[in-house]
Amino acid sequence: MIIDALTRRELVAAGIAALLPDTIARGAEAKFPTRNIQFIIPYAAGGGFDAYVRFVSPVMEQYLPARASIVPANIAAASGSRGISQLYRAKPDGYTIGIFDLPGMFIEQAVQGNNAYDLSKFAWIGCIGEGEHYLLAVGANSPIKTYADLQALSAKRPVKFSSTGIEGTATAATIIATEVLGIRRQLITGYRGSSDYIVAAIRGDSDAVISATSTMMKFARAGQLRIIASFALRSSIPGIPDATTLGKPELDQITVERPVAAAPGTPQAIQNILSTALAKALRDRKVVTWAAENDVIMAPKTPQETEALVARERVFFERWKKYLLKV
Repeated sequence: MIIDALTRRELVAAGIAALLPDTIARGAEAKFPTRNIQFIIPYAAGGGFDAYVRFVSPVMEQYLPARASIVPANIAAASGSRGISQLYRAKPDGYTIGIFDLPGMFIEQAVQGNNAYDLSKFAWIGCIGEGEHYLLAVGANSPIKTYADLQALSAKRPVKFSSTGIEGTATAATIIATEVLGIRRQLITGYRGSSDYIVAAIRGDSDAVISATSTMMKFARAGQLRIIASFALRSSIPGIPDATTLGKPELDQITVERPVAAAPGTPQAIQNILSTALAKALRDRKVVTWAAENDVIMAPKTPQETEALVARERVFFERWKKYLLKV
């Protein structure tokens, strides 16, 4: 009987011990956050991804359940993969999050065989902005005045396009768009972010550049770029050809998505706290006004909706993989 009693006590103690990790975890989640949160931007300062995070972060802070700062961190190397790899290996406690460049980051995953990161394992939080269409532009002083001029140049030699490395979505957009349009291309890569490779086109280091609408319009309004085509079905810019007038409606499917995630294994409760704060920030009047001024549509997404979006981007990548991986 003594043995039986001891066994029962031991079993009870073992049961309590087994529950302790869950109890501690729930306690940590209830207090989250208790310190600053790092927000990884996988590109250099000054580009579209950087602008999005730096504007939204301080608004998102206001909707966290406890006082904490969200600190942007530019980790610009390896065409964005270093920052995402760092997030992939971060402690899954919600204190490190990051913004992604899709579908481009599927390229690095395919090249490295999941050694860098596995996009299916991240704890998705939401998206900053709806998917953006792309614009084709040249420097304001370029001898190329119209899309027809670009076609004429392509008939003579490959057109030089500046971009990030092969892993960037803008590079993927350039490859896919030129394949669709039948434009011969020569990629000039290695730039640290969108501002860098757009400025390269402005300087004349490349013939043309393809990038997301919000980033390109900033330079176009400053008189530094000339937009010569839009990949949207209906262009919002008067006087330039769009996917419809070019006879290539499939160009409309080329978008850049900016999902946000925490490290794999982040508890669902913390994931939901971050998702709620981001969604409220995107509905905030300050963010809505900024978005309208910068040609961006802000529409909050749940973790589940974001996960579904990432899955769709994977399908898009698989469709064009044979072109994207042979560069």
